[in-house]
This record gives sequence, C-alpha cells and structure tokens, in this order.
Amino acid sequence: MAKRAVDILGASIGLLILGPVLLLIALIIKLDSSGPVFFRQERVGRHGRNFRIFKFRTMVQGAYKMGSRLTTKRDPRVTRVGQILRWFKIDEIPQLINVLIGEMSMIGPRPEDPHFVAFYDQRQRHVLDVRPGMLGPSQILGRDELESYPEGLKDTEQYYIDHILPDKLGRDLEYVETASFLGDMSLLVRGVWATVVGAIKTKFLWRRRYRVALFLLDAILIVTSCYLAFMIRNDFTLPERAQFFFYPMLITLVARLASLASFGAYQGVLAYFGLWDMLALVKAIAASALVAGGLTFFIGMQSFPRSVFVIDSVLILLMLAGLRYVLRAVSRGRTRQKGQHREKALVVGAGMGGEQIVRALMDDPACPYRPVGFIDESPERWGSMIHGIRILGGAAEVPLAVSANGIEAVFICVSDLSERGVADVVETCQKVGVEYRVVPTLSDLLNGDQQSGDGPASVTTGVAATG
Repeated sequence: MAKRAVDILGASIGLLILGPVLLLIALIIKLDSSGPVFFRQERVGRHGRNFRIFKFRTMVQGAYKMGSRLTTKRDPRVTRVGQILRWFKIDEIPQLINVLIGEMSMIGPRPEDPHFVAFYDQRQRHVLDVRPGMLGPSQILGRDELESYPEGLKDTEQYYIDHILPDKLGRDLEYVETASFLGDMSLLVRGVWATVVGAIKTKFLWRRRYRVALFLLDAILIVTSCYLAFMIRNDFTLPERAQFFFYPMLITLVARLASLASFGAYQGVLAYFGLWDMLALVKAIAASALVAGGLTFFIGMQSFPRSVFVIDSVLILLMLAGLRYVLRAVSRGRTRQKGQHREKALVVGAGMGGEQIVRALMDDPACPYRPVGFIDESPERWGSMIHGIRILGGAAEVPLAVSANGIEAVFICVSDLSERGVADVVETCQKVGVEYRVVPTLSDLLNGDQQSGDGPASVTTGVAATG
C-alpha cells in the first residue's frame, strides 16, 4: 500500500509540475514530423496482463511496421527531436500516466514487448509478479543498451534474445526476490541520478566536440542578442528590476537552443553550410520567438515589450548565420592544400547547368579550378553575375576572355547551349589553344540523358570529352 501511495503521489505531482513542459514537447514533436504525439504499444504488465504504454513518439509514423521491434544503432527511423528525447530519456516521462492509473509503478522491471515475453522460461516469468516500473535495475545498469550491439549486426532481435535479455531478466528477478520499500526508494534516487549522469556521454561528446563548441558559441550569441535587442528597444536603459529582463532572456535561451537542435542546426557539415541550412535557422528562430513570446506572456510578464522578440530575431539570425559562414570559410581553408595552384576556368553556359558547374567548382575545397567568368548565348544575360561571377559575353568574346583573364581551362555546358553554339566554342578553344571540356550537367547524369551528333558537341553520359 505504501508503494502504491508513493506512486500516486509521485505521478500526480510529476504531471502537475511538468505539464507545461510536456505540452511544449508535444508541440515540438508535431512541428518536427507528421504523426501522433504519443507512441502507444502493447507491453506485458503484472500477472501477464497486456496494457498500452505511453511514450513520446521518437520515430517516424509506422516505424515498427518497417523493420525490427528494437531500435538499432543510428536507426534512420528516429526523428531529429526523437534523438534528443531518447538521449535524455524524456520520451519516458508520459509513463507517469500509466503509473497514475495503476498499470505501472515508479520502480520495477521495465515492461517488455509481448513478442519477447514469449521467450521467457518458467522462472523468468516471475518478473511478471510485480508491476513494471519506469525505473528499475535493468534501466540503471543497462542504460546504454544500444552500445552492447556489435557493429553491422543484421538480426538485432535474435541478438537481444540470446545475449541481452537473459542479463536483464537476471537483474529483474533479483529485484523481485529482494524487493522492499526502502530498496525501491534507493533505486528511485539511483535511477534519477543515472538518468542525469547518463545524459553526459563523454565519448559521444568528444566525437562531437565541434558541435558542442558551436552549441556553446550559439548560447553566448543568443544571450548577447537578447541583451542588445532589449537595450535597443529601451534606449539603452536597464530596468530597475533585473528579473524583468533576466526571465525573458532565460526563456529565450532555452527555447532557442532547443529549437535550433530540433531543426538540425547542429547536424549539418559547416563546410557545406548553404541555403537549406539558412532556412533551418530561420524556422528555428521564428519558432523559438513564438514560444518565448508566448511563455513570457502566460507567466505574467504581459508588460514585457513584444517588439524585443522581433528585434532579437533579426539580430540573432545575422549573428548565427555570420558565425556559420565564417566557420565555413575556415573549414574550407583548412581543407584546401597550402600553396595549391588553382587554374582559372571559364564556364560556357549561364543557365541551370552552368550554375551547377560553377557551384561545384566553388564549393569543392580540393578542386584545382577557380571559375572567373561565364560565356552565354543570350545577350540579355551579358553583364549579369551568378554567384559573384560575371557573364562576359557570347562566343565571340571567348578569345578575349581567355587572354585577358589568363584562362587555363574552359568548361562547356551542353545543356545551356545549342548544338551549333557548342561547336563554335569548341572550334574557338582549339584555335586559341586552351584546354576545353564538354561536360554534361548533374541533372543530365542523373536522368541518363545523352546528346548525339557527329560534331564535337557529342558527349557520352558520364564521360567528359577533352580537347
């Protein structure tokens, strides 16, 4: 009776205190991916009775119809938000509902899937004599269960049945045979401690030390941006009460970092930071501004000027984007070999294909070519710029462009030119004695397109014709 009273009291207080946080998590889950907020799956409870467990959904909808019942290492079914929820064990918190209605306890063996319970022998089934728990010996000692699986494992379920499940059941059986109220309280404290400490994975953090450093830099910029936005809005005058500024700043910091993480701001490769990463920043900043503005309103700070969040959003976007572009330049600078000579290149064709070629030449730090100009058949494009590179003129300007810019290689994009145009440029390149390459675009290669003809314009998909 004492244990059940603690369960009811603990679950009630937990749900009451964590209610607003759970609602926020539910909103983030819905924004991150389609599907329900909760994952409801059958588990085997006390005396073998089945029940449906409450967990925050951490995988794509219908994940358990796609493969293994168990989560594997680097499981592609896990969502971005789900990864964070699993790391901190936040996905387990809704099980307080199961505790409150009597299907689970705060402390006890973890409830198992009916599929795996079918493999229990007679002695192992004694773990079903007690209510399953949110925290228990197997969860404390086997927190990093995924690390127990060998790399490249094909049959995860069979490995679990043969190697992991027996150890878990051994610990659970020992708990059932020696369970006591004081022992449960001790496990409760140890379980909370293991969850907090277990979230700090040294090896994991070291492998991702650059992302952690970026996270900390972002935190500093967020605080700086909040301060500047507030000072700009209030004519650089600090409030009489520090709380008037401190609480909104703290809420914004937490909301913004959580939003950046959920929108993948720390999963991209900085050397390739671009438009899509920028859009992710915009979404994260907009979402966190709405959350922070709403929370400050509902906690009684209606007098806090909402315009601060607008100013802050603009400032922090500039700061975060600027930081990432600087880090991208540094990263590419390290990749590029010191003293590496890059040949000046001319790209013929200023359409979609030519733009792809130039972007590829510019984005690859190890590329030996540096685009310095375009040539295009369309007069209306002459004098314009693409990625900061000028369109110098038409085919007649190729000789002058080559000599004036010291061009050492010409890339001719067949998809942006007529067959006659390709032939004219190839003939000009041969006359001036500059290396040329007739190349298909990436879309040509992916679509399997192939141009045909008897002249130099002929190319075979996947092979560049070189003069």
